[in-house]
Amino acid sequence: MGIVNSSGYNEENKNFPKRIALIGGGRWARVLTDVLSDLVPPSVEIIIHSIHNSKFISSWVSQIDAGKRIQVASNWPKLEKGHSTVVIIANAAKDHAKAIEFVLMAEVSVLVEKPLTLSSTTSEQLINVAQSKGVRLAASHVFLYARYIENFAKLISKEKNIQSLNFVWTDPKAETRYGELKKYDPFLPVYVDCLPHVLSILDVLFPDRLQSCTNLKLVRGGAELKLEILLGDIPCTIHLERNGKDRRRNIEVVTKEDRFRLDFSQEPGFIFTNSKKVSGDSQWETSKRPLTCMLTSFLNWAGGGEFDKRLSAELGLRINRTIDQVSDFYRSAMADWFKYKLMDSLYSVDEDVVYALAETLQVEEVYLTEPIIKKILDQVKDRFLKLNEITYLQISACMKEVLAQIKGSL
Repeated sequence: MGIVNSSGYNEENKNFPKRIALIGGGRWARVLTDVLSDLVPPSVEIIIHSIHNSKFISSWVSQIDAGKRIQVASNWPKLEKGHSTVVIIANAAKDHAKAIEFVLMAEVSVLVEKPLTLSSTTSEQLINVAQSKGVRLAASHVFLYARYIENFAKLISKEKNIQSLNFVWTDPKAETRYGELKKYDPFLPVYVDCLPHVLSILDVLFPDRLQSCTNLKLVRGGAELKLEILLGDIPCTIHLERNGKDRRRNIEVVTKEDRFRLDFSQEPGFIFTNSKKVSGDSQWETSKRPLTCMLTSFLNWAGGGEFDKRLSAELGLRINRTIDQVSDFYRSAMADWFKYKLMDSLYSVDEDVVYALAETLQVEEVYLTEPIIKKILDQVKDRFLKLNEITYLQISACMKEVLAQIKGSL
């Protein structure tokens, strides 16, 4: 183990860059900044680039940065080719592609938070650009650095007769994580948001197996999904939920003779077999946490060190492809859900309806008052309900048209 100075910097990390540019201004960008400020030596500049939230970020930095080592900018970074600067992209998922392209054109190493982009086609194009320019493009899958996932993977790797797998990933309406209130991105469907975590973990448990979606059940306006996915020949059920009762992270693997379960709802969680319960990671309190390990690995690689395959953008691309499959099932299920809801002449504007409209219209729920929602849904009902076939894209286009008319009349 290397010598650690008072700031937490490990002297073995000799490949760290001179400057880290972090693009983003949300909660996760602040979490990354906190971890980076403890990880890298004081000589490394940390600059947060937030186009839309720089005022708030500046206020936050003034409260937590006693040494005044963190800078804030309201524009994108000025980049020069080479290892002296690296970029971490943690802005809204819809803006990832634009940010990645910007950094790749400057030929600067970059780590991208999940999902890599919002389509496999875009991700593949950007990976090809990175390869052609020789730029180090990394995808962030932090659970690949969790020892409790590694320990569970080692346990089930000894089993040959695996019958099925069940994965539960649910979140409450609001919770505190890393000292801050965590909220989901309302513009991102739950499967796009959560599957990069779930599928990357499944890739650790069952490496190099084709992941393909075979069915999807949608309830609560898309806030809750049950997916059926094949991992090679292993049937897998994935339960995703937002606005649930509590935080749940459970993986259960069923064999002919036994059941193995990892519950990491509270890290590092516990591993259960029929006969015993053990800690998911007995070194949790004394060793580096997953996020620190991932950032260390990226910074070393970006600075000219060895490549860590857990950073591979190819995994992000494979996950994109599975998400693209899920999207087809999801759009069909959303169309059916809206049609079923509107067939009831006495439908109510409940939490599920508000959730579905906010996601479809890409607006914050606070702007969707009941009169606006009623007007939008009545228009959809009048236009489409008598048709035998109706697509989610048709519903979405109609809703956006009506919302634009409402805004224009105000």
